[in-house]
Amino acid sequence: MDDVNIVKSELEEKLKVLSQLEGVYRTTSDPAQKKRVAKEIQKVKRVISVLEESLRIAGHSLGKMGKKDGERDYRPGLLSRIPVVKYREDSKDREIDVITSYMRFFENECLPMLSEYYIKLDYNHSLTRDTFYPRFMEIKKILEEYDYELDIFTREEYHNIAFYKDKSVLLKIKYRLMTALSEYFRDLSRFLKLLIDDMKVDGTVVLNPDEVIEISPYIEYRHFDKYFVRDVIEEIFIFCEEFLGYLRVPLSK
Repeated sequence: MDDVNIVKSELEEKLKVLSQLEGVYRTTSDPAQKKRVAKEIQKVKRVISVLEESLRIAGHSLGKMGKKDGERDYRPGLLSRIPVVKYREDSKDREIDVITSYMRFFENECLPMLSEYYIKLDYNHSLTRDTFYPRFMEIKKILEEYDYELDIFTREEYHNIAFYKDKSVLLKIKYRLMTALSEYFRDLSRFLKLLIDDMKVDGTVVLNPDEVIEISPYIEYRHFDKYFVRDVIEEIFIFCEEFLGYLRVPLSK
């Protein structure tokens, strides 16, 4: 068995252990046991992250072989756990499907975590944190423009209009979307890195780093349920970095 298969095998085992621990956490009514299990869950998740990073590195180096210049591939890290679905039934752009799938995950799972309800910050950093929600909503408006133009090119009633349209307009809107996302996640990544560095020295910016996230059973999106706040911040940071790596849009500093 080669090294990659060994890592994959170990990863599968750790995922099974994680599932078992999460089952114990959900069913136990003993507060002390709940706390112990929560800590074990976080330990296992850290090991899983290391194993996934090892696979990511292996996949990245192998992915260079036999690929055309400019061809994108999936990174077997955090992003690989996000299902990629078609943006629309008539979507023929795989890259848009991938980007919007990652955007959907971020909006449903990560963005709610970046709120005072889950992550408590000091006053000044709370003000900065609160800018990221409206900024993301503005980026989504670019998708509305993309939808309009896609309608023109794909729906029968628009064929006469489409004949006179410059089809490069879709590519231009997609590039605007990718640029806006790159700027957004660059800024968010820097902000989260600041929080992570503060927690490493037991600073006072993040006020509840060791609090366990409890998501209501009535909420559909539960990726971060039972995470410590510090681990939520670290994982969203990883998401930002991996998404930026996928987008690969040059930005001025």
